[in-house]
Amino acid sequence: MCDEQPQQENALISAQNHGTILLMVVWSLACLLTLAVVARIIVRYRSGSHYHVPWTNDIVIFITFLCALGSIIVTSMAVMSGFGKKGCLLSDGEMEQIQLRLYVSTLLFILVASISKISALVFLYRLAATALRKASVTITSILAVTWTIVVLSGMVFQCELPMPWRIWTGKCIPLVPFWMTMNAADTALEAAIFAHFACSIWWLRKSFHQKTLAILLLSLRLILIAESVVRLVYLTPAYDRDAGPTYWSLPYHIATQCHIALAIFIVCTLYLKPFIKLQQSRSDALTPRSGLSRHWSSTTIGGTPYESEDPFTANMTVSKEPLPSIQASMYMPKASIATATLPRPDILLPDKPTPKRFAKPPPRPPPPRESLRPDMSLFVRTNGIL
Repeated sequence: MCDEQPQQENALISAQNHGTILLMVVWSLACLLTLAVVARIIVRYRSGSHYHVPWTNDIVIFITFLCALGSIIVTSMAVMSGFGKKGCLLSDGEMEQIQLRLYVSTLLFILVASISKISALVFLYRLAATALRKASVTITSILAVTWTIVVLSGMVFQCELPMPWRIWTGKCIPLVPFWMTMNAADTALEAAIFAHFACSIWWLRKSFHQKTLAILLLSLRLILIAESVVRLVYLTPAYDRDAGPTYWSLPYHIATQCHIALAIFIVCTLYLKPFIKLQQSRSDALTPRSGLSRHWSSTTIGGTPYESEDPFTANMTVSKEPLPSIQASMYMPKASIATATLPRPDILLPDKPTPKRFAKPPPRPPPPRESLRPDMSLFVRTNGIL
């Protein structure tokens, strides 16, 4: 029963207008999102993790935050145009504005969801330890990009052009089956990403406490999966033009805004200390150490050469010899050294010229003249009696 005469003019929430509920929810989420992003930046730069995390991750979080904030603003404008009221209280112009703004809000939601998936998959690719896991993450990334392209293409051609946003008043494809399929695929992708995270973290060589803490933080993705199921439940009233969608689709759009906020929270948690330690330990294991951190492993012979940080000696060629050859050279007599044969191919020697050796010694110089000889008569003993 729709009464065109407003019964309570000063009431924010009435039996025929629930738009204020959506307005309060989205701006509460906007405040929480701002606090989360600011806290994440402060924690990162105070903990020193900005040296280990690429700056592109900051750009990803900033773009995702802007898309979420834009979706919140556009949804608020739709509420101001009459979204949340029953259809009998809206004019054709207001209905047109509501559809256009909800269309833009949905586009921004798709961007937030896809960027958050790609960010998580990039983190997983860096964390992958084997080629098989990297291949599985790559396949999941391709599916996520394909899902994004299909959804955006479907939104462009969902209704008669040039106005594809007329989901309630225009000629459109069957929207309920389309969005049910896309939301089900989104839920499956989120479940696959969670499974990838759990397996990758559990098989790392870290302590049980660190792995448990990381998996507890990952449990937010389970809430995201549950929220996707809620969106599937409330999907039909949001696109059924005969059921008063401007009034009955509020639960669906509230769940959508919660999905956006939770996706950004998860992107921010990927760069907290537990995950930074996991990624840092993995990168240290894959990249060679430099400077004073590179030493011979367990012995000073036959290992990785020590590298000095002295700029004058940094470019010097360091030779390596196996331990048996060094021990043999220590006990080899000089005669055998002079007649030694060439070294074996597995022995590395420095590229230095060896001194020339002669087969016979050079001739002795001639004796000095008598005038140059010292007077040794004082040291000669005589037999005469004084």
